[in-house]
Amino acid sequence: MLNASLVDIPRPYVDSIYTLAEALGVASLALEHPLRAHTCALITDQQRRGLGLIRDRALNENTIHDIVGQCSRIPNAHSIVLVSVRTVSPIQYGDIDMLHQCAMVADNAGLQLLDWVIVGRGGLYCPRSIADMPDPWATSPACL
Repeated sequence: MLNASLVDIPRPYVDSIYTLAEALGVASLALEHPLRAHTCALITDQQRRGLGLIRDRALNENTIHDIVGQCSRIPNAHSIVLVSVRTVSPIQYGDIDMLHQCAMVADNAGLQLLDWVIVGRGGLYCPRSIADMPDPWATSPACL
């Protein structure tokens, strides 16, 4: 049996994205180097196939509207995965509130916020893990 790695990046419009590692593999294609504070959005269709990648400034109450607006212009967009880069500690006060804000803005635009991952010094984390929200990847066929 073959093991998946970040080299095995799902093809856009063809392969479904079932795991966080796959989503990060796709989103990493749009990350800026050298790393600086910014956010990438991976847009998927209803079958979680990648439709596009958008890169914007660091995530805040204003940029989430810009990001979701850009995502909603993509035909068949159903859900988004946000990947934010921070040049400091990945965990910051207010992340849970920002997560709820992002989910609300996406929902109001007819999109589902599938996940939000923050990459920073010392690693990465998903704010949903401290907000007691369900893991969206646990119900994927690849995890069953």
